[in-house]
Amino acid sequence: MIFLIGFYTLTLSLNFQATDVASWFQRLSELPYAIPGTVLIYTVAAFAGAPQWMLHGGSVLAFGPVFGSFMAWISTLVSASFDFWLGRRLGSEKVGKFGGDLVRKFIAIIRRHGFWTSLTVRVVPSGPFVVINMAAGVAGMTFLAFLAGTAIGIIPKIIAVAFFGGGIQGAATGKGPIFLILVGVFAFLWIGMIYLMGARLKRKTGLDTVETKTSEE
Repeated sequence: MIFLIGFYTLTLSLNFQATDVASWFQRLSELPYAIPGTVLIYTVAAFAGAPQWMLHGGSVLAFGPVFGSFMAWISTLVSASFDFWLGRRLGSEKVGKFGGDLVRKFIAIIRRHGFWTSLTVRVVPSGPFVVINMAAGVAGMTFLAFLAGTAIGIIPKIIAVAFFGGGIQGAATGKGPIFLILVGVFAFLWIGMIYLMGARLKRKTGLDTVETKTSEE
């Protein structure tokens, strides 16, 4: 527990900027260990509260919309799984001290809705990434349900980021305004769909009753 608190305090000293994160992934994409390196960045950065959209954006810009989206998906699953098993290893008492009332609220909701909660918190911002995953680990839900909910729930956000990333790359390579307009329209329509779907899922699981000041999902 002391190690966890120390590690968390250390990561808080990191100041994440979108341009810095993008440059990390860009440099990493040129190295032979780019894949495990990307997974490691996702896992460590989660403890520092790095926004998921920022990590996804860096991956998409560095590896391209298709492979970058796949890398974002895999890396998020590995990072979330690490947090899940860390939470289960520490136990509810220690995780509760680490996350406070927010963790206890999430644990109660996860115990009632399991898979749907794991899916919903990925679709719409509901709380810090690490806290949610660790809460799932101590809530008694099966790892398979957690993994399935996470795997499905993170797809909409990654696709939205890929749309924007594709637009940025298109602008950089000189593609015409029609392409950029189409990308923008599809991206905003997709985000609107995510919002509507997320609001419905939050009501279904009761997550709309959980108010948080920070959302890093």
